[in-house]
Amino acid sequence: MNEPVNKPTPEEAAAALRTARESRERVAASALGARRTSVVAGLVVFGYTVAIDLAPATRPWLTWVVLAVALILVVVLRTRVGGSWLGQQVAVSDRALPPAVWRVAPFLGLSIIAAVAVALLRIPHGTIVYGALAGLYVIFLGPRFQLWLLRRQDKD
Repeated sequence: MNEPVNKPTPEEAAAALRTARESRERVAASALGARRTSVVAGLVVFGYTVAIDLAPATRPWLTWVVLAVALILVVVLRTRVGGSWLGQQVAVSDRALPPAVWRVAPFLGLSIIAAVAVALLRIPHGTIVYGALAGLYVIFLGPRFQLWLLRRQDKD
């Protein structure tokens, strides 16, 4: 009845810890989804700001179109089939992340800085400048910030 307990060697324990760490890293990376999703989202943000700045008459209906597409994407990304179709294999529980305010804080900070700079420097076509900055954030910094949050919550 009393079976001897096998104690792992230090090398086996280190290998098990390394495997667990690599597994958590793969899960965090797969939760971000495909790179193309963030690239398309950034280009949509930029295209939207260019359109409403250069053709103000498109603003009312284009805003509704962009909002509808964003809502559809949110719903699709919350399902297993839609998430896998868009390249997101794993969905992260919101309970595991900091409050939403802290997740969008860098984007809000960028928005405020860009708005103040455009107003103070009287930059022509400030909406396009803001759209370019927001699009670049969504493409490059957004996924990195998400990955940092996922890694950070794993350490807590």
